[in-house]
Amino acid sequence: MKNLFGLLLVAITLTACSSDDDGGSNTTSIEGTWKMSAFNTETAHDLNNDGTASTSVMDETNCYQNETIVFDANGTGTATSNSYADIELTLVTGTTDEYEYTVTCVSETESTPFAYTQNGNEIILTMDGFNQTATLSGNTLTYVFEDGFFVEVDNNGTTVTVTEDITFVFTKQ
Repeated sequence: MKNLFGLLLVAITLTACSSDDDGGSNTTSIEGTWKMSAFNTETAHDLNNDGTASTSVMDETNCYQNETIVFDANGTGTATSNSYADIELTLVTGTTDEYEYTVTCVSETESTPFAYTQNGNEIILTMDGFNQTATLSGNTLTYVFEDGFFVEVDNNGTTVTVTEDITFVFTKQ
């Protein structure tokens, strides 16, 4: 599941695309520190095995509680990830689509630099040659990472891959 962490870090970094010039609009300044406030999947999962499925990976795992993005005034910034969820899936015996999850939050700090520009409420982040777009609305920054959540499950020798979009939301601190 470390691959999920890598994708998360990229997505976090990609989510944090912006500039401090808001063109005179009523938009919150992008400069400053933003903290992840939501990490949601398309489908609800019961990752913590409490009997209630949720789309919130943060609530289901208790991981990703201190992920931040810092936007500097000079069009650069740093995305910092402080943990990731190591998720193991076991297919429930007698089913083809029900899983039991084992989640371990792994503390690991990784900082990734990026450049950004802002055009109104659209924030464009550039990292490692890739451009990604996020949307700024008030004090929240949202990014949808298409097919960013994926899990490979061994089903009696056959590997099944589950993929879906994930949405990251950051709130200005």
